[in-house]
Amino acid sequence: MDLFTLAAPIFDLAMKISGHEKVLVELGNRIKKDELKRHSSDRQNSFNLNQTADSSEQELEAEQPEIKLLDLGGGTGELVRYLPGNITVTIADPSQAMLAEGRKKDFKQQVNHVLADGADLPFDSDSFDYLTISDALHHFRRVDSALNEAARVLKPGGKLYILEFDPTTFFTRVIIFFEKLAGEPVNFYQPEKLTEMLARNELKIEHQYLNKSLYIITAKKRLK
Repeated sequence: MDLFTLAAPIFDLAMKISGHEKVLVELGNRIKKDELKRHSSDRQNSFNLNQTADSSEQELEAEQPEIKLLDLGGGTGELVRYLPGNITVTIADPSQAMLAEGRKKDFKQQVNHVLADGADLPFDSDSFDYLTISDALHHFRRVDSALNEAARVLKPGGKLYILEFDPTTFFTRVIIFFEKLAGEPVNFYQPEKLTEMLARNELKIEHQYLNKSLYIITAKKRLK
């Protein structure tokens, strides 16, 4: 049994106290809105094509391309139940025990579980439409490398969402204290610093606080 498995009940309790479920709902809703916009755009393109060319109904009703999301440091897949059902989700995590727990869950989406370090991802470049790092970045030992990898595997026009704790708040300081005792890296950043780090990968970035302790980074990969 590894450290993450032992600490999971304590971490889950802390997340409930912080109202963290509402934050996951918010992240899921943002991706759902992105998907609604995507489908609306696809329908408009199909309508325009129908007006300008003699295309068959079969061509206009062709299958939508598979939408892929990478949940980096996703552990047991807690975020997945808040995501749209039409997305194929890959959970990448360095803890075999966490992935094993995730495999026991029933998801409405197609979900793949991959043992991987965020600083060295086993995926091709431009592979994912979305990439999420939810309350996991502070566990990464090589944050810069992980952010570089996230940008690499994200498709042009794809979106990266990062949920993290502001290290200046009392709640986060308590988390930092206990995670240091457990030997964790505790690489927490204020959103301005994380935005600066992400900008090196030529991502279009914004951030917003969701409550006193948690903020969300939204970064879009520029089109080539």
